This record gives sequence, C-alpha cells and structure tokens, in this order.
Amino acid sequence: MKALTVQQPWAWAIMHGGKTIENRTQNWKYRGPLAIHAGARWSDRGAVSEVVDDAWAKHGGGRVRWDRLGFPMGAIVGVVDLVDVHPESGCCTPWGESAYVEHGGRERRRIVHLVLENPRPLPAPYPCSGALGLWTPPQDIVDHLVTESAGIG
Repeated sequence: MKALTVQQPWAWAIMHGGKTIENRTQNWKYRGPLAIHAGARWSDRGAVSEVVDDAWAKHGGGRVRWDRLGFPMGAIVGVVDLVDVHPESGCCTPWGESAYVEHGGRERRRIVHLVLENPRPLPAPYPCSGALGLWTPPQDIVDHLVTESAGIG
C-alpha cells in the first residue's frame, strides 16, 4: 500500500465530496490502494474552490464559510483505489485542472491526473506524519488500516 498527503479541504473532498481526480506534477506507475493522509497545512485555494463548495453543499453542509475546525489534519482519513494516472488534456472536469498556483506562488503547468475510485473513509482519523509525493506507510499503519476498514488491504 502507498499513501499520499493531501491538504484539507481537498482530503475531505476525496473521501466525502466526490473528488475523483487529484492533480499532481509527477507521473507514477503505482496502481492500487492509496491511503489519503490529510496534511498539516490548510489549502486556502481549496477553501475558496467552487467545486469543493458545491461538494460540501451536496453533502448537506449548506453554503458556509470554510474554516479549519472540524477537519482532521496530520492523519490518514481513509483509502481509495488509484486506478489510473494520465497527463492532463482538458479532461476530467470538474476536478481535473490544467494548471494551478501552489502554496508559495509557484505556478504548475505540467499536470497529471490521478484517477481515484472507491473511497473508504476510516471511522476515525489515524494520526501520523505524512511525506511529499507518493510514500509507503509503516507496516503498523497498514495493519491498522486493514483492520479498521474491510476492503482496504
């Protein structure tokens, strides 16, 4: 099993809001179960995203001003299946992007879409440290994930 650290509220959108595409700049050969780790940093860009707002409203949250309260950070929040990775080509709307400006102002133009399916949220977030890029969680964390949610392993 591999893991990916994603800032909130994007991690929430993957697990609960129908976000099936994660935008990255690195192409990976890995396919299979992918633990979603909610990072320690909040995404202001995610908090003003219309697609995240729409997903929140459809989930029953109404139209609210986002804040960090209530969103787990620094923890694995669930597992999805990474089923495909392909270069951006104007596809995968509304979640797929062709470019974005990341934290710190750096513009990213060479985007790949990670196609995610079958989100399985954990009953409770599992606190742990994350990492940049695709990373391998320690075996004790993998064991916990398999125990907590059927079909994760």
